[in-house]
Amino acid sequence: MGQHEGTSTWLCHDQGDMLQPQRDVIFGMDTTRAICSDTALPVVFVEESQRTTQLKVSKVCRLSFKISDGRMLRKWVMTYYNPDTDLSVIKSQVRLGQQLKYEQKTQKKFKIDSYFYRLIPKSQPLLGKHFRSCAVVGNSGILFGSRCGPQIDSADFVFRSNLAAIEGFENDVGTKSNFTTMNPSVLPHDYNGYEKNYERKEKFINRLRLIQDQILHIPAFVSHGRTPATQFTNMMIVKRHLPIKLSYGPRNTNAKITAVWNDSEFKPKVVSTGNFLFSLAACLCDQIHMYGFYPFPEDEKGRKIKYHYYGNIGNLPKHEMPEEYRAYLTFHQRKALVLHTEPCNDDKL
Repeated sequence: MGQHEGTSTWLCHDQGDMLQPQRDVIFGMDTTRAICSDTALPVVFVEESQRTTQLKVSKVCRLSFKISDGRMLRKWVMTYYNPDTDLSVIKSQVRLGQQLKYEQKTQKKFKIDSYFYRLIPKSQPLLGKHFRSCAVVGNSGILFGSRCGPQIDSADFVFRSNLAAIEGFENDVGTKSNFTTMNPSVLPHDYNGYEKNYERKEKFINRLRLIQDQILHIPAFVSHGRTPATQFTNMMIVKRHLPIKLSYGPRNTNAKITAVWNDSEFKPKVVSTGNFLFSLAACLCDQIHMYGFYPFPEDEKGRKIKYHYYGNIGNLPKHEMPEEYRAYLTFHQRKALVLHTEPCNDDKL
């Protein structure tokens, strides 16, 4: 799908027979008013009560800009977060044996051991990088049966979330992985008993192998409870001679991403991996294609949708998934990105 340059979508509301445009504050800035045309298109808004949602139809109108809304996204995010400086802790910032504070308040500290120090990157892993097309792959069950794998793999750069399963789902989610996040809580959740159970440990290591020589990003400094899983991952990467490039999110990452969303009309309560990957893609990519971001139990045809396309994993209660979806849907309507929620065709990105 080609890049959408110079286009934007303005939200409008019905008042009698006339359409009255709203002032646009999506990107944390006011802009001039638009005049709605008679060719307004339907747009879906989401209201949440637990997992039940009510879909409402309003109207939108279009206005051309000299600068694309994709660039507006980049400017908005990079006001608060810049991957050239903020993506990872780097070797020059720490020393072996140093103890670092966690994001969550605790007296305990993260100690830089030999495995961790060996894997810390010397420079920011994506320093100076820029990509034409990017696929950001979430884990919603909407991907199951989507046949989006080949399209995802055609992107110049592919982001994946929380070490999600790939084997057995290649036709739906693809195999290409350039940047994969791993919340350390994935280990006790998806590989319970990994330290003592040989089969589960090997299953985890085999999943790591699929990353090949690309980037694995671990938010290692959020809480002390995640440290054993982080240390085990580092040890396995070193001992098994895996060629993975590591990235370790600094402890202020969530604060920076929260600042991004606070400067918008969207208010997710807690930073999710999806928030983070969207923000990263906005900084690096001309064309953002988002797959697997659909938090509802049914699609528009009434088909039952699991939370994740693999396993039986529920929604974390702190995350406002429908609010995130509302944000991505709005950006899609503005043509700042493409939100894929339908089965894919043979088009390449």
